[in-house]
Amino acid sequence: MMKEHWKMHYGCGAALMLLLAAAAPALAQDGRCDAGQGKAVASLDELPPQVLHLLGRDKTGTAGIADIGGKFNPSDAIVDNSIPMRRLLRGRAAPHCIVLAVEYGGVGRYERTLEYRLAGQEWTEFKASNAGKAPNFPLPARQSP
Repeated sequence: MMKEHWKMHYGCGAALMLLLAAAAPALAQDGRCDAGQGKAVASLDELPPQVLHLLGRDKTGTAGIADIGGKFNPSDAIVDNSIPMRRLLRGRAAPHCIVLAVEYGGVGRYERTLEYRLAGQEWTEFKASNAGKAPNFPLPARQSP
C-alpha cells in the first residue's frame, strides 16, 4: 500500500513539473513588450501574416485597413464602400512583440494602440487601448432658439 501511495505522489509531481515547464516560455513572453527596442514599422507589408490577418488586412472595403499615408475614410459619411475606415499610423516591431497605432474614422475619430505578442509560433492580440470604441468627447452646447 505504501509503495502505491509513493508512486501516485511521484506521478503527480512529474505531471506538475511538465505543466510548469511547458508554461514557462509563455509566461516569460507575457511579461514585458520589447517593441521599444525594435525597429519602426514603415508599412503593413513589414508585418507577419498572422498579424495582418488579425488587423483585417485581408478584408476589403470599410472593414479593411489602409497603410501608413494611405487613403481611408476619416468621417462617418461613407461615400465609397471600397475605402477602409481604419489606417495604420505608426508602429514598432521586435521579434516577440509588435505595437501599432491605428486611426479609426467615424463620428468620434480616434487613435487606438494595439499590441501583439508572439507565443510559440502564434501571434495574438495582447491588449488594446480604448477597448475598441471611440473615447468620450464633449457634446456641443445647445443653442437657444
